[in-house]
Amino acid sequence: MNRIKLFWLGIWLLVGCDNYPQDPDKTLEKVRNGTLVVGYTENPPWVINTPQEPTGIEAQLVKEFAAELNARVQWQNDSEQDLFERLEKKELHLVIGGLTAKNEWKKKISFSKPYLEKEKKKYVMAVLKGENAFVLQLEKYLHLQKEKLKKITTP
Repeated sequence: MNRIKLFWLGIWLLVGCDNYPQDPDKTLEKVRNGTLVVGYTENPPWVINTPQEPTGIEAQLVKEFAAELNARVQWQNDSEQDLFERLEKKELHLVIGGLTAKNEWKKKISFSKPYLEKEKKKYVMAVLKGENAFVLQLEKYLHLQKEKLKKITTP
């Protein structure tokens, strides 16, 4: 009898979790084959502002992530404060700039899991709070880059 109950409980859980993790605002769905809106603040070697588009370690990661989603990147440069406020308002999908997990804004916005740890600093990207499918996709991509990122020397 217990096996039958466990079987049906398992089926019920699987049916109920068919769309997990979810994005309440459908961010991953909107970005895939669309546009990834990324705010950045200059912080070499992570992000370097150029006349065309930013370069640097994180800018390259974002470009490659967007390519995997078949998305184009819309870059927006601003101060860290303004970018975080805009991320809170959901005007951006992602913020980069050599951010670390100890950032004071962690109480108001979300950060990815650290994608690199160097010299006791854990580097993260600022992400939309609650858009779990989008964040999970980003974190999977960053995890796959760990070996390449280990070779990076930080300032």
